[in-house]
Formats: sequence, structure tokens, C-alpha cells
Amino acid sequence: MTRYSVDAGRSELLATWETATARSRFGWRRWRRKSGRDGGWRWRLSCRACPRALWRCYTHPASAADSLELNSEGWRREQTRNTFASVAADIRKPSLPDSDGMLMVSYDPVEERAHRVGRCLHAAADADLTAAVIADVELEIAAVEGAELGDLSGRSAQAVQLTRQAASPVQVAAADRILANDPLGGDELFLELDPTSACVAAAHWLRAAADVAAEASTGTPTHVLVEADEIEALPQATPAAVLELMEIGLSPTDVVTSLIREAMAVAEGNAPDIDNLRQKIADAEEKAERYRPGDPEAAAENMTIRLTTLDPLRPARDMLEDLLSGIRGCWVLYREYTVTGADPEDPDDDELDDEMREAFRDTVRARAAADRYRLDLEDRK
Repeated sequence: MTRYSVDAGRSELLATWETATARSRFGWRRWRRKSGRDGGWRWRLSCRACPRALWRCYTHPASAADSLELNSEGWRREQTRNTFASVAADIRKPSLPDSDGMLMVSYDPVEERAHRVGRCLHAAADADLTAAVIADVELEIAAVEGAELGDLSGRSAQAVQLTRQAASPVQVAAADRILANDPLGGDELFLELDPTSACVAAAHWLRAAADVAAEASTGTPTHVLVEADEIEALPQATPAAVLELMEIGLSPTDVVTSLIREAMAVAEGNAPDIDNLRQKIADAEEKAERYRPGDPEAAAENMTIRLTTLDPLRPARDMLEDLLSGIRGCWVLYREYTVTGADPEDPDDDELDDEMREAFRDTVRARAAADRYRLDLEDRK
């Protein structure tokens, strides 16, 4: 999301926004020193809070909430999203303290932050600066709206760095095309796409790769990563959880968004699944009990409970990395059972390895195409 800073030497307020490949910088006109010695810092704090509230509507859409009933979390998210239309007007005419110093404050985060920016502009009393700020906020709103539609071009590319609780069908289709080109993944998944949507496509391709590896090893799709880990170390907790949930019938979208929402809840200090937490506590206590008499350090280690397999600070990108590692693990297992007696000193074996890699890609492509219904994208080819 856009961040703001103050160049005190030039009396200038700066706006920057970050994408996966570069950081763009846009300098506003100078703000006036008559706004006070700390005016620049007040500007920065007020302006920084506004885009954060706007982008939260993108990362936490109403559609991802459990309910849209009156006064529910989904209802509140929907009401907040609807205030986008009045942001510019709130900045132009903010709520101000009355003659008694009393100030009306909105409970809605987007509305109140727009009023805060407006109050700073009112204190500055600079029409040109007000126009520049409103124009930039409108660009930020347009960027959020574009990202919601799956268009991550221009300023909307900020979404590449964010984790969203929902997936965009447009972005899932784009990720699916990238993986069809190379089932082992590509940099475009990280540089150009919404990571949650990329994870949905990657989960579909992981299952296809696991099916192919399972056939080669005469094992099961849910066990291939355990066996692959014995050949080459890989992060298997998240990919294994994805495969297990898909095995019982959940779609890639449901699997990915449920795990990501859980991690985002943990990042906010919540434990979303109490029953699951109780089970983890019971398992930890049982393990610790076995070590407690002779090894207190081992007991303490086994009492450590991980609330989510994902990094709560970057759950979608962390999941994407792990899913692609899982696909690579399927390739490693496939190679182990397909190529036997290879001599690493023989240059012909390198060619054989390349041939097997391409055979793996082709077989996974065929399996993914046969099961493409899982992505529910038939109208988005």
C-alpha cells in the first residue's frame, strides 16, 4: 500500500508504493510550514492510515466473511467498502471540533481516516495541496478497485505484496496458464499475480503432480511428499495439508482460502479453530509427558504449539513457495522411480534427466487438464 514520508529539508510530502519488482516514487507539492513544526509528521501519520484502511477492504473482502447478516463482520466490511464513494467528499469537508472542542468521530475506518486527512488539509488551508491530496487518494481508490477486479496493472500492482482472504478467478486463470507453461513454476507467479490466487492454481497443479508421482512410486498422493522428503529436504507441512484436504473433496479455492484466513487470524492475535487448538494442546501434552522424566528440554520443545503451518506475516507468499516446493518434491520422487542406474559422471545422463523432466511436465499437464474442473474456470480459458 502507499506509504508517505516527509522531506523536511525541502518541505515536501512524498508518496511511495511498492510492487514485486520495483518501488515507484511520487512527490507532492510542498506543504506549508505554517502547519506547525510537527506538521510533516502529522501529515505522514494521517495520510498513511488512509490507504491502509482502503487496502484492508481488498485483503478482507465482505465475500470472505462467514455472514453478511446485519451487524456481522461481513456486513461491517460491506458498509466500509461502500464508503469509497464518499472519501473525496469527506476529505474536502471533514468533521471539525465544535465551539466546545467536541469532535464527531466515525466508527467506520475508511470514513474516519478520510476525515483525519481532511482535518490536516483544513489546518494547512492550501487549496492546491488539497486538490493534490484528493487526486492521489482517488488514484489509490482506483488501484484498490482494479485489484478487486483482478487487474494488477499500474498502481494496482501493490496487491502483489499483499495477502487476500479471497481469490480472483481472473488471477487464478492467469496463474493456471503460467503453470501450464511450466508445471514446476515461474517467477511470474511471484512478480505479477495476487499470491492467494496463485496459490489456488498451484494447489491444483500440486495435486496433479502428486497423482503422477504416486503412480510412478505406486504410493498414494497424500504420502508422496513424505517419501520425497527422504530424498531431498522440502517444506512438507503446508503442501501435505493441502493434499489431505483436497483428498476429502475440498476444492483448491476452499483449501487455500481457509488456510490463509486461519493464518491471517493468527496474525491478528486470534485462534480461529478452538477445537483444533484443544487437540494440538492435548497432543503436545502427551508428547511432553513421554520426555518429561528424563529430558526437560525435549519436553519443552514438544510443548511448543504452532497455530498455523504458514508464516502469519506473509501467509499467501509463504504458501506459494511451499506449494511450488511440493511440486518439485513430486518431480524428485518421479525421477527417483523413473530413472535408475544413472551415472552422474556420464554426460548422457544429463540429457536423460532433461528428457525425464519434460516427460514429467507433459504427464502433469495432461493430469491437470483432465481435472481442470476443480478450478471452476471453464468460462475463462
